[in-house]
Order: sequence, then C-alpha cells, then structure tokens
Amino acid sequence: MKNKAIYSLFAAGVLMLFACCNSHSSNEQEITMEGHYSYQHAFNYDMDGNHFDVHETGTMDFFADSTALDSARQVYSVIYADGNTGTLIFNYISPSHWHLNGDTLHFAGLNGLFRMELVEGDSAGIELAQKIIKAYSGSNTYEYLFHLDTLTADLLKWSFTYRDGHSDTWEFHRVTE
Repeated sequence: MKNKAIYSLFAAGVLMLFACCNSHSSNEQEITMEGHYSYQHAFNYDMDGNHFDVHETGTMDFFADSTALDSARQVYSVIYADGNTGTLIFNYISPSHWHLNGDTLHFAGLNGLFRMELVEGDSAGIELAQKIIKAYSGSNTYEYLFHLDTLTADLLKWSFTYRDGHSDTWEFHRVTE
C-alpha cells in the first residue's frame, strides 16, 4: 500500500511537471515575431574619407506571410573629408522577407522594392547622398543573419556581428493599437 501511495504521488508530480512545462511552452508559442514595432537606432561609419553619425527612427512590421516592412527617417551628421560638417536626411523604405530558424533571424530586402531618398541636405552632400543610396541599394537583398536576443510580448531585440568583429544591437518595441 505504501508503494502504491508513493507511486501515485510520483505519477501526480510527473503529470504536474509535464502540465507546467507544456503550459509554459504554449505561452512561448503565443509570442510571435508578427506585429508592428517602433525603434530608434544609432550607428556610425566612414566612406570615402567622410564620417557619418547616423540616427534613425522608424517602424518595423513583420507579417505572417514572412514579409516585413522597415520604414525609417535617417539623419546623417556628416564630417566631410575636407573637415566641414553637414546634415543629410533620408527616407528609408525596405520591403523585406524573413524567417526564424531557432534563434537566427534570416532577413533580406525584396529585390527591386527598396527605396531611399534624400529629403534634406546641403549642396556639398548631394553627390555623397547618391553614393550612400547606391551602397544601401547594392546590399539590400543580401541575407543577413541576426541573432534573436529577446522576443517578448513587448520587445524584440536582435544583434549582428560584422566581419570586423564589432557587433550592433537593435531594439524594437511592439506597438499595440
């Protein structure tokens, strides 16, 4: 009788543990990438002797059909090669496709749909702005592999490590209507 009681308690414990784990797992499955997010991101780089400090504010939409739309306003503070400074402001629109494989997010722009336009800039930056647009356009369809760091009901955070070893993180906040 004592063994039956111990066996019953053990069986009940295993069932409860399974139910808790299964419940936790189903909660995680409810949290998906799909949704509307807002973000701010800053980065810097050099091109042709010019230095750019870039700040972008935008939205990212992930759709269930594995498409996405990244729309941002990018403000470039430029230190030109000659030492002068200026500002270039772009509208950035990138329809993309995505899929998640474990904690790796595969993300690439859709061929021919990327748009980036200069909406404000000084005369010294007009030619440079076209080089920036060409550089973005040329790499837009490359499939980037981002590491999914966080995915909750409110936050999506991913990171990327560049060839030179430095990494960058993007933080997206889910916008609920």
